[in-house]
Amino acid sequence: MSDPVISCRNLEFSYPGTRAGKPVLKGISLDFYPGEFVALLGRNGAGKSSLLDCLSGLNPAGFDRLTIGDLALPAAGRRDIARRLSYVPQVHEEMFPFSVLDVVVMGRTVFLGSFGAPGQADMDIAEAVLDELQISHLTHRTYTGLSGGEKQMVLLARALVQTRKIVFLDEPTNHLDYSNRYRMLARLKTLSREDGSCVVACLHDPNHALLFADRVILLEQGRVLDEGPVRQVLSGTAVSRLYGITAWQKAAPAPESIFPAFVHDSFRGRVLMLAGNSGEGKTTRLGEAVNKNKNLRFGGILCPGTFKQGRRFSSSVKSLATGESAPFARRTGDSGNSPFTFFEAGQTLADRALSPDTNKDCDCVIVDEVGPLELKGQGHAPLLAPLLSLQKPRHIWAVRPGIVDAVCGQWMLSDPVVVNVSDPDVLSKIDRFLRGSGGSHG
Repeated sequence: MSDPVISCRNLEFSYPGTRAGKPVLKGISLDFYPGEFVALLGRNGAGKSSLLDCLSGLNPAGFDRLTIGDLALPAAGRRDIARRLSYVPQVHEEMFPFSVLDVVVMGRTVFLGSFGAPGQADMDIAEAVLDELQISHLTHRTYTGLSGGEKQMVLLARALVQTRKIVFLDEPTNHLDYSNRYRMLARLKTLSREDGSCVVACLHDPNHALLFADRVILLEQGRVLDEGPVRQVLSGTAVSRLYGITAWQKAAPAPESIFPAFVHDSFRGRVLMLAGNSGEGKTTRLGEAVNKNKNLRFGGILCPGTFKQGRRFSSSVKSLATGESAPFARRTGDSGNSPFTFFEAGQTLADRALSPDTNKDCDCVIVDEVGPLELKGQGHAPLLAPLLSLQKPRHIWAVRPGIVDAVCGQWMLSDPVVVNVSDPDVLSKIDRFLRGSGGSHG
């Protein structure tokens, strides 16, 4: 394998004014190679743009090592960096009303002296790139009069005139219509394959990464969640974890695609919500349902608790896959309003019991319970969408009655079965749900 054109170790970054302990990027160690198209995926605010800015030397990051080719940052000058790396940002400032040709030829500035002016050779290079991108018809148009998509293509042309060694793009398909979106991504793919360029792009759509990228980097809250060859890393489960929306992967016809599960009929009715307030017996009824259906394979967790003054005082967690138990939570004081403290052993057991790998062969996954903490993105929340992305199991969630609609909206559940724990036929209704079709997809 050739040497990396960019390499960083333990890169960290915080914007000025960010409170202590809340860095934007944390412990990033990555290598980028010539001839590859790398897609950066993650939610808004995950740190994708900040990572590009740090790797290109625009943000003053901390790191153990950061190199661009033979340059070591922070000692490298901007002109030296710009001769090796071009950057198409997500947001760009409006310019004076230059012609498109003038804007594109500005990419040659880094090769001119302090008072140098572009010559005919520079103009020829700019015109050749405009023709390459099939936008030569814009050559003499005024840049400020272009559409957003046309401006995006012009900025790509300017970047390629500057250098093709390393090309960074922050959401390059913004403002592009359906046709030009794929034209741009195909052009970037050609750059990496035929010119040996290292192309790194922040993308919105995982399917664009599947179609065009060689490698994908998944960013979650400033950390690398996973990275590697796109078809090894990018799955419905990975996308569900990354974005918090249940995604299913269609394996055929090739190339595979990833789409939100709620658009598929098989997703309807896959979740039963056992509604009841604290202390009304949700955990007891779930345990009875498990014992009554010993022919089924259950996964997930039960959280039996103790109560004082009608309110939950403490709870343990039990893995339905292994039978293991551990203390989970306990109130910090005797008052029913005092906050809970959570035990690391219980959290670790719950995370393991709710992981997609643990539950992929189960008939039913139970989550006891999905509450206000999950609606804030905490607790079990990061694992719920990946669990729903599994092909086989049905799901039973214990939920408080007042948040049923909010839970449905948060996880975009289609036609969930809602059963009140006080219903005399609660176990029969759970049995009928469990005997229903699994709603497989593919």
